[in-house]
Amino acid sequence: MGSKVERQLEIVQQITHIGSWEWDAASGVVTWSDELYRICGLEPRSRQITFDVYLSFVHPEDRDRVADEIRAARLRGGRFAHRERIVRPDGSVRELDTIGEATIGPDGTASGMIGTSRDITAEIRRDERLRLFAEIVDNMELGLSSWRIDGGALRLVASNVANERVTGIAISSSVGKSMAECFPAAAGTEIPPLLAGIDLAHPHRELAACRLAKLPGAPTFSVKAFALPDQCVGLVLEDITLRIRAQRLHFAERRALEMLAAGAMLEDILQTVVAVIEELVPDTLASILVVDETGTRLRHAASNSLPVEFTKAIDGGAIGPAAGSCGTAAYRRDAVFVTDIETDPLWADYRVLARTHGLRACWSSPILANDGHVLGTFAMYYRTPRRPEGSAIELIARAAHVAGIAIERRQLDAQLGALTARVEAAREDERTGIAREIHDVLGQALTALKIDIAWVTRRRGDDPAVGDKLKEMTRTADDLIQAVQRISSELRPGILDDVGLQAAIEWQSEEVARRTGIEVLVRAELGDLQLERGFATAVFRIFQEAMTNVVRHAGAQHVVVELGLERGRLRLAISDDGVGLREPAPRNGSLGLLGMRERAKRLGGECIVQRREVGGTVVSLIVPLRFPADAPIETGEFIRPDG
Repeated sequence: MGSKVERQLEIVQQITHIGSWEWDAASGVVTWSDELYRICGLEPRSRQITFDVYLSFVHPEDRDRVADEIRAARLRGGRFAHRERIVRPDGSVRELDTIGEATIGPDGTASGMIGTSRDITAEIRRDERLRLFAEIVDNMELGLSSWRIDGGALRLVASNVANERVTGIAISSSVGKSMAECFPAAAGTEIPPLLAGIDLAHPHRELAACRLAKLPGAPTFSVKAFALPDQCVGLVLEDITLRIRAQRLHFAERRALEMLAAGAMLEDILQTVVAVIEELVPDTLASILVVDETGTRLRHAASNSLPVEFTKAIDGGAIGPAAGSCGTAAYRRDAVFVTDIETDPLWADYRVLARTHGLRACWSSPILANDGHVLGTFAMYYRTPRRPEGSAIELIARAAHVAGIAIERRQLDAQLGALTARVEAAREDERTGIAREIHDVLGQALTALKIDIAWVTRRRGDDPAVGDKLKEMTRTADDLIQAVQRISSELRPGILDDVGLQAAIEWQSEEVARRTGIEVLVRAELGDLQLERGFATAVFRIFQEAMTNVVRHAGAQHVVVELGLERGRLRLAISDDGVGLREPAPRNGSLGLLGMRERAKRLGGECIVQRREVGGTVVSLIVPLRFPADAPIETGEFIRPDG
C-alpha cells in the first residue's frame, strides 16, 4: 500500500513539476525527491545532497538572499516561502517557487525542515510572453475589440487601449453594451454588416477603407473582421487617414499639374486644389487669394464653400501687418494660424464680417514663387475655434506649393504671351509700314515710269524695234505695278482697314482660288460690321494661316469658309476635302497650328483643328467680339497714335 502511494505521489510530482525535500538538522542530510533531482538537471539519487550542495545550485545572484531566508526560518520556526533561480550543470537557469516549514524541537531549536520546490520557469516565460503581447496589443496603433453576436445585436466583450486612442472613445468600460450604445460612430457604416457576415464560410472579411464621419476629423480606417470562439467576432481598426490623405493629395497634385500642362484655366486648377483639401479635412472651408498687379492687395481666386458674400467682401483686401490671417501671412511671408478670430487682434478690422458668416478660425500660408516673392495665400477656415495640428500644417504647405506652381506658371505664360504679342505687334506694324512704302513710293514711281514710257511712245520715230521695246517696257511696268499691289496687299491688305474683316476674307479667298485653282466658297454674315482693329487683324491672320496650310498640305479641291456671329462671339470655320490630319492629330507639332491657337487664346477664345468624318480638315475659331470702342488688346497688332 505504501509503495503504491509513493508511486502515485511521484507521478503527481512529475506532472506538476513539484519536487519535495527534507532536511534533518541532526545529521545535516538533505533528502530530495526524484522530481527535484530532475528539476535541478540531475539523475534521480545520482549524488548525495547537503545544504552546501543545495546552495551551490542556487544562482550566484540569489545565493546570499536564499541562505539568509533559510537561516531566519530556522531561528523563528514556522512556514516560509521564497523564489530562487538555480543553475543546472548544463548552464541553463530554472525558476523555482519554494515553500517550506521549519520544525522546532523540544529544546526550542530547529530540528529540521520540509518543503516543496515547484519549477515555474515555463509559467514565468508564458506570463512574460503574455505581458509582452499585452503591451504590444495595447501600444500598437491597431484598435482591437471582440464582440458577441447576441441575436441581432453586437455586444462588446473586450477592447485594447489602442482602440480608445484610434477612435477617441473610452470603449473599454462599456463591456456588455451594444455597438449602437458604446460605438455609435460605427452605426450606419459598413462595419456592423461586416461583423454580422462572419460565419464558417466567411471566417475573415475586410474593408479596404471605411470613413467614420461621426468621429472628430472623420478618420478613415482599414477594417478587418475574423471569427472567434463562442459566437464572437474580432474587429481590427487601423487608422489609415494619413495614408489615404497622402494618396489623395498626391493624385490631386498630379491632376493639377496635368491640368496646368494641358492649358486649363488657372481658376479651374486652383478650384481643384481647394476641393481636394476640403474633401480631405472635413469642416474645412478653403480659399486661395492671389496678389494683384500692384503687389499691395489680395484678390479672390478660388473657393468652394466660403459664403459668396464673404469672398466678395475680402476681395481686394490690403496686405499688411494686421490684415486678418491672409493679408498678414502675405505681409510676413510666413504662415499665420489664428485659432479664434473673436479674440485675435489680427482680425480687428474683419471680426464683424467673420462673425456675420460664422467663421471662428483661419489658418493661412503664403504662396511663394521660386525667387521668394509672394504670389498669394492659401487659407483654411473653420466655424469653431481650432488649433492647427501637424497633418493640417503639412496639407497647407503642400497645397500652397501646388498652387504656387500653377500661379507662377500662368504668370510666366502671360508674360510670354505679352512678349509674343509685342513681337507680333512690331512685326505687324513693320509690315504695315513696308506695305505703305511699297504702295506709295514704289507704286507711284512705277506709275510715273509708265507715264514716261507712254510719252516716249508718242514721240518715237518709225523704227519698229524701238516701238516693240517700248511696248515690252509698258508690259513690264504693268507687271511690276501689279506685283507691287499684290505684295503690298499680302503684307497688309488695305481692304481690311478700309472695308472690314468680311471683305478681307472674301478678297483673300478669291486670291487663293485664282492662284491655286482650288474652289473656295465663302459664306459670310458679318456685312460691314466694324470690329476693333487688333481683333480683326488677329482673326484675319488665323484665316491666312489656315488657308496656307490647306494650299501646302491638304491637297484639297474644295474649301468652304463660314464667317458669322454666335451669341456675342465671332465664329470662323475653314473646311477642306483634302487628306486630313494624321490620327491622332499632333497637338503642338506645327508652328502654324500653335500660332493659331495662341492668337485665339490671346483673344479670349479657342482655335480647334480636327479631322472631318467625311474626309479633310476643319479649323474652327470662336472668339468673343470686340468693337472699335473697346480697349485695344495686344494680339499682334500695334495701333499707331494716329489711328
